[in-house]
Amino acid sequence: MIYVLTLTWNGLDSLKKLKGGLIRNLNNVDTDYDAVWCVRDNGSTDGTAEWLNEIRKYGNVATLPLLIDHNRDNFAQGVNSLANMVYDEYDYANSNDFFLLLNNDVEFVDDTSLLKMMHLMKDPKVGVVGARLLYSGTNKLQHGGVIFGRRYSNMPYHYRHQEESDKHAEKNRYFQAVTAACCLIRAKAFQKMSEIYFWSFEDTDLCLRIKKAGWKIAYCGETRIYHEESASLKKNPVNKMFLQQNVEHFKSKWFGKYELDHEKYLKNPNYKVI
Repeated sequence: MIYVLTLTWNGLDSLKKLKGGLIRNLNNVDTDYDAVWCVRDNGSTDGTAEWLNEIRKYGNVATLPLLIDHNRDNFAQGVNSLANMVYDEYDYANSNDFFLLLNNDVEFVDDTSLLKMMHLMKDPKVGVVGARLLYSGTNKLQHGGVIFGRRYSNMPYHYRHQEESDKHAEKNRYFQAVTAACCLIRAKAFQKMSEIYFWSFEDTDLCLRIKKAGWKIAYCGETRIYHEESASLKKNPVNKMFLQQNVEHFKSKWFGKYELDHEKYLKNPNYKVI
């Protein structure tokens, strides 16, 4: 089973677009895997709640079951709430199931990106697979993996952020962390997100904890997915006030406990290639 976890807030148009690409990608994944789409609406006022209830009522999700939760929480709390819903409805504790964390502002450009991410999960030691994300309508990298270096005071940042994607960005490789905007997590490796973070660093924190537990963190460069990058966050500037607070939380927990790998990735285009 693949449990798709999506949080949304006033992003109805993006959510409709996401639904179509998600279903097409799921249809190309091994038929052994059924899927359920779990959506948490954080109090939208653009008709999102009505649309979700409508497609669930009439079964208009093209064989994709839908679980809906309505509440107003931060990202980590929302993901954890959806995971709890899945736990209540399904037994995944000792299974070979997967969670797919999927932002409402991503768009699948092709129909095989999820299949390529699943291929990396054939290695039983891989716990997380992130995706190559491009800015909408461009070939510029929004996410190509997460690295750590002195450029940002030894804090995490996106590898080759905003650069043109090329053959090196399209290579599968290992990182210490990937973004949760589109992120496949093995159910056996899944851990609850730390709710102390508010809209940033919670995904890096999660990856570091999963890595610490002995799992590999992989990046799939073969995907082609657009990401608007924090579309809901931009609509709610209040959330930005928490950024510095998140930085301090992350530093206090992780500073000095991860490898500063910035130069290794930038100097060697084949570093950690799978």
